[in-house]
Amino acid sequence: MIEFLLKYKELIIIFSGIGTFISALIAIFTLNEVKKQRLSLYQPDILIKSFVVSISKNPFLLGKDELIEYKVSNWNDYSNKDCQKEYEVYPRYKVENLGLGIAKNIKCEWQFDTKKAIKLIEELLTDNYLFIYNKPTHYYFFKNVNDDEFQCSIQEEIDQQNIDYISPINIQEHNHFHSIPEVIILNHYLFLMFKNNLIEKEAANFYLFDFKDLKFPKPILKVEYRDINNKKYQVEYKFRITAGVTQIDEVLDLTKEFACLQFELE
Repeated sequence: MIEFLLKYKELIIIFSGIGTFISALIAIFTLNEVKKQRLSLYQPDILIKSFVVSISKNPFLLGKDELIEYKVSNWNDYSNKDCQKEYEVYPRYKVENLGLGIAKNIKCEWQFDTKKAIKLIEELLTDNYLFIYNKPTHYYFFKNVNDDEFQCSIQEEIDQQNIDYISPINIQEHNHFHSIPEVIILNHYLFLMFKNNLIEKEAANFYLFDFKDLKFPKPILKVEYRDINNKKYQVEYKFRITAGVTQIDEVLDLTKEFACLQFELE
C-alpha cells in the first residue's frame, strides 16, 4: 500500500486538489444561496390590484355647487360591501407592499393619451357641447353652450405621485392610497355617456361596455421603488377598462350612481 501511494503520489495530490476545489465551489454556491435567501427577507414587493371606480351621479346633472364624488373598491375583494362605502372627492386606489422589506422612494406615474381620448369624444358630441383647450394652463374645459353654469375642467398633464416609504406586509400599515388621475376617469365616463346617449335624467340600460372594442386609449401605471439597500425595482401595470351598470332596471336613473369602470390588470 505504501509503495502504491508513493508510486501514485502526484496523481493522488491532483485528485485531492480537485476534490478541494469542488468542495470550495459547493461552499461558495451555498453561501450565495444563503445570501439570496437573506436578502429576499428584506425585499419589498409593490402590488396594485384591479379595482372598480364609480361616480355619485351623471356629471351633467350636478347642481351649481355640487362636486363629482367617487367610490373606489378592489375588484375581487368580496369582504367589503360596496353599498356601505362612502363617496369621496378624490378617487383613491391602494398601493400595497407584499414583501417583507421596506419599500422607499416609491414613484407612481400614470400615462394616458388625453388628446386621442378627447378627439374620440369630440366625434360623438352634439352641438350643445364642446371642448376648449387653454394652452397656458394645459386644461381642457368641457362646456355646454346653452348653460353658462355648466363647466367641467380636465387637466391634460398628469403629475407624478411619490411616497416616502411603505412598511412591509408583516407590519399592520403596509399600504398607501394614491389618487387616480381624474382626467382618466372623466374621459372614460364622457365617452361612455355620449356613446350610449346618457345625458338626460333617464336612459336605456347599456349593461356592459368595452372600451377596447372602440380603440379608446388605455391607461398605464409605472411604479418605481427602492429597497433598504437602495436597489431599484420597476414595474408597469396595464389596464383593460370596461363599464358595467350598477342598476338592474331597463331604464337607468342617472340622478344617482348608474355605472362603474372596471380597471382590470392585463
